[in-house]
Amino acid sequence: MATGRQLLISSAVLLGLGASGVALANEPSIPATTRAFKSLDQNADGKIELTEIQPRAIKRFQRFDGDGNGDVTAAEISESLQKRAERRKLGIMSRMDGDSDGTVTRSELDKYVETLFNQADADQDGALTPEETKAYRAARRNQRVSSQSGQ
Repeated sequence: MATGRQLLISSAVLLGLGASGVALANEPSIPATTRAFKSLDQNADGKIELTEIQPRAIKRFQRFDGDGNGDVTAAEISESLQKRAERRKLGIMSRMDGDSDGTVTRSELDKYVETLFNQADADQDGALTPEETKAYRAARRNQRVSSQSGQ
């Protein structure tokens, strides 16, 4: 039987490795990470100008504008967030619910976490280094970008 510590470790690995990258903050914001900063710095001059940040802000705003009238209501924000949460739920279930019965069992969680861990453990030594986790995340990100551009 698994201990509380094992469950905590499994959950931490799941959250750390399994995150799909869906942003929780959808309103325009100032970048909090180096990667986010670089993605906004279109001319790669090490600075973000208003003209570089505005297009992303507009794109995020338009995602909320369900009726396309140029204004966003609280109801439109709620509807947009609910749709994203539903898509996220379906994605989580499709990855973790091995027998597709609508329930993720502890056994399925353990198998999912073990698979994630083994995929990230490039040298197969049974431990993850920061470099391995970074490489794994980059590979997953590239995989998502490739699959999205092929749609």
